[in-house]
Amino acid sequence: MPHILSRQASRILDYIYPAQCQLCQCSLTHGRHLCESCKDTLEYTQAPFCKLCGAGYDGDISSEFSCSNCHDLKLDFEFARAPLLSDNQSRALLHDYKYRKQIHLSNILGELLNIGLNDSRFEPYLEGGVFIPVPLHPSRLRKRKFNQAAELTAQLQKRTGLPSINGLKRIRNTATQTRFSRSKRLKNLRDAFRLKTRCQKHIAGKRIILVDDIFTTGSTANECSKVLLSHGAKRVAVLTLIRG
Repeated sequence: MPHILSRQASRILDYIYPAQCQLCQCSLTHGRHLCESCKDTLEYTQAPFCKLCGAGYDGDISSEFSCSNCHDLKLDFEFARAPLLSDNQSRALLHDYKYRKQIHLSNILGELLNIGLNDSRFEPYLEGGVFIPVPLHPSRLRKRKFNQAAELTAQLQKRTGLPSINGLKRIRNTATQTRFSRSKRLKNLRDAFRLKTRCQKHIAGKRIILVDDIFTTGSTANECSKVLLSHGAKRVAVLTLIRG
């Protein structure tokens, strides 16, 4: 009976509020927000890519490969992985989600993000590990009304059963990173994060999957990783939706 009522409710909603693909606006059944055609045309991260920061490259990567993004950086996380590369479509989805408050996209974006966990390097993290989202500063959270990283983390928790902890807080309301060079990004985020009180016992000795929406230079992920490792986390890996 509940399933029959649910199907009937979906039909009524389809009639009153026709569902559309977020990208091409074609008609969809209720509860879906991206058509299969648009989903297939997203640019997925494929080998070869840097095994540390996840930057994609054309051609073969030899044993002498040196990543232009991270070769001169000391990164505290073990590796970073994103299922999508940055293109017009993925950026449009993320922009609608974050800035137009299209929170109904959480499900499809969570589905796409979950693809990244197919990387075999996550296997030990998925056995007794913990998800932790990158936090927003309270003032930005009040303005946006939701933390996209926390919403995506909730989607991963639902799909994997792995626990999540909102264990980090942002103590400095840093300027937006989008217009900064890599060196300025690193400086901008220095000492911007702190572990929440009483969270240390939940991360001590644990492998942490740090979750965010986009990875560009890795400055945000690295600062968060430093904090987690300094409070006893065993290792940190980074999972983001998009590799910028």
